[in-house]
Amino acid sequence: MSLKKQSTYFTHPLLRKNILHFREYQKNIIESALNKNTLVILPTALGKTIISLLVCSNSLYNNRDKRVLILAPTRPLVNQHRNSFVSCMKLFEDQTAIVTGKILPYARTIVWNKKEIRLVFATPEVVKNDIKEERLSFKDFFLIVFDEAHRAVKDYAYTFIAKQYVQHCSYPLILGLTASPGSEKNKIQEICSNLFIEHLEYKMEEDSDVKRYINPIDVKWKWFDLPSEYQYIKSILKTMLEEKLNWLNSNNMIKKNSRWIFKRDLIALGEQLRHNLSIRIEEERRPLYFGLVQQSVALSLMYCVELMESQGFYSLKTFLDRMQVEESKSHKMLLNDHRIKEVKGFIENLKTEHPKIEYLIKILKEAFDSQKFNLKENRNLTENVSLGKESRVLVFTQYRDTAQHIVELLIKNKIKASRFVGQSKRQGDPGMKQEEQNSVLEYFREGDFNVLVATSIAEEGLDIPEVDLVVFYEPIPSEIRHIQRRGRTGRKNIGSVIILAAKETIDEHYFDVSRKKIQKMKSVLSSINTTLNLKPVHRLTLRPNPMTKSEIDSLDSYLNKYEERIKIKSPSPNKNKIFPNKISYSKKDHTIVQFKRQVEQIARKIYSIVSIHGNNGLDVELIHSILEIDDTVIGEALKMLEKLNKVKINGRKAILCDNIEKIHGEMYNIEIEKVLMGTALVLVNSKWHASLHHYDYSGPRELIRKGREFQAIGELYHDNDILNIRVKQII
Repeated sequence: MSLKKQSTYFTHPLLRKNILHFREYQKNIIESALNKNTLVILPTALGKTIISLLVCSNSLYNNRDKRVLILAPTRPLVNQHRNSFVSCMKLFEDQTAIVTGKILPYARTIVWNKKEIRLVFATPEVVKNDIKEERLSFKDFFLIVFDEAHRAVKDYAYTFIAKQYVQHCSYPLILGLTASPGSEKNKIQEICSNLFIEHLEYKMEEDSDVKRYINPIDVKWKWFDLPSEYQYIKSILKTMLEEKLNWLNSNNMIKKNSRWIFKRDLIALGEQLRHNLSIRIEEERRPLYFGLVQQSVALSLMYCVELMESQGFYSLKTFLDRMQVEESKSHKMLLNDHRIKEVKGFIENLKTEHPKIEYLIKILKEAFDSQKFNLKENRNLTENVSLGKESRVLVFTQYRDTAQHIVELLIKNKIKASRFVGQSKRQGDPGMKQEEQNSVLEYFREGDFNVLVATSIAEEGLDIPEVDLVVFYEPIPSEIRHIQRRGRTGRKNIGSVIILAAKETIDEHYFDVSRKKIQKMKSVLSSINTTLNLKPVHRLTLRPNPMTKSEIDSLDSYLNKYEERIKIKSPSPNKNKIFPNKISYSKKDHTIVQFKRQVEQIARKIYSIVSIHGNNGLDVELIHSILEIDDTVIGEALKMLEKLNKVKINGRKAILCDNIEKIHGEMYNIEIEKVLMGTALVLVNSKWHASLHHYDYSGPRELIRKGREFQAIGELYHDNDILNIRVKQII
């Protein structure tokens, strides 16, 4: 069944009426993606999600006994995709499911085994783990969609999943989606190879068939001179950094002029030194340990310089305060230097804000204080885009501390603003839970505040409301992230972007890098189809087995009855679209549902707590005291876990029922030495230093803390000469 145009909308048996506006270029891309593994590269706001939705609709309709898997990098994005699909497609409530790390393994197994669930939305790490533990088989899946496909490089889970899918499915079909695959031809080739891409669809904003759907976006750069106080602090930090870089150079640990040493060079050096430590005998390790300390100090100093130049004194002060409570040798060495003590004393009394913040407050205050304000200051900005009192502004910054400071200053100046950051916890910052993120976006959408100050979490995929102005608090060297940030405006109307940068700082370097990468990406993509090596994938021909008319009629009847029921029960019209998965309950029903959800939530917490103690178990009374919640809820949660054969109560102890012998691997003693973003550095069996990546860890997060020790079943492996460990089960 092919997609058709009826009036100005797409029509399809599994598509709701008058829901998706017809676009010829989307139809052409969809038809190409129905038979070949296809990578779609499309600028933001041109409908990548719509393309995937229509390809999925066609696949489900023509293969009534097959299933579709849709992958997205984060839980919020997974939920967003599901909501988008169920609001546009004709589906029964029990035909879709979400699979993320929040879902326990036994429940995920049920989803994978239940063929009636035809559309599964999942995060890649969970899918990867379920494949390894043989909970998931791909034999019934006709199509896999890889959203944000530019992530399919190196050992990211997408690579593993695609390989397993092509190997174990007789008729694999893959659809990759991205707004920006990168500027390097080798990287684009790697993405295509890892996802077994056979065909590439690329559209530029200048193409005739998409041009009329794109609003112009005016991008302006605003440059600032650093105040003298900032220059003074910067000079102290630069001198200290130069000393460390020269030491590394003179000791042949890094062979590069200090002027051209950047963060990536120091990070690579750290990985190499840790690898060398893991393969040397104890007598040869001393100079390597000292070199690692010098590398760590240099990296911290480089970070300090960047914060002072690009962010402001508040972010630097917060970072130094955070270092004070950490126990690493490098931080102690740095903080004991009299020059750092001088810097700390100076910024304690510093009142001069970074000129970027002052400028941001100035333009926003003038905009929201007046009825209408042209972003035109001194003819440096466009005359076409204006801000009014109801306008939305999105401010991007690299750092959470900066985001917090900007919000505080905006509120102080009577500008309604809120922070938007990721879920991960960091020292002094608990992050934002998914519920909080959803609430903030909803308040922003409803106009409760005008300015959203966000970190990188808002760059990729999330359904951020249309904004009139995007502000980069700093330039970023990644062309992918630059394009994602820029694409947050100009969706429905003319958009405007302002990029703030400080002269003679890291901002200038990032400006040059970003500009060159974007130009290079456009050049590479313009000739991409003729230069890439795209190989055909062997697949069996699957005879179409379309859904019957009675099946479509029953879907229509179900949805009609459901929406009639919603209309009767709803006292007032809902602003949002009605999703078939959202059901109205009576007050009594709602209380029961809340209790059940609470029991399920506590069951997951109990399972996580008991997991830490492995075969030793945990006293039930201790579980009650740890959770500090109603005894009835805990009792029901324990009964649920017993019924599911996840936990058994032996005397007064709760013990895991998992059969350890089923897990293949060796037993290791693991000590957490250091926790980095997405990776922990560990000591294995008191002999080997290894990296433990988040995608190689199947256990409770509570264990990943510096100084924690535990036993686990797992395996060691090398990647680019660096020793890694994969933890399969905590013992």
